[in-house]
Amino acid sequence: MKIDKMPLDDQRYRIPLQGGGYALNLSKWSRENEPKPPHKYKVGDTLALTTEVEVKSLHFDCDGTPLYELYNLGNGFSEESLVPIS
Repeated sequence: MKIDKMPLDDQRYRIPLQGGGYALNLSKWSRENEPKPPHKYKVGDTLALTTEVEVKSLHFDCDGTPLYELYNLGNGFSEESLVPIS
């Protein structure tokens, strides 16, 4: 499925600045124009980081990237830093 990307300077991605001009909301643009895959692991899966950990909950980064909260380690781990235990 092809998504027609909106231009980065589209009005809905502009953040007005005091004194004029604008900044760009890159996270919102990425979330709406660069689809991210769903979570690869599910709650309860056992994974290896540098120690064995269990997925506690699922989250998304501001741009929609899947992130994981791990028991005893906290939030913000991406799939690239995790390996399932077989």
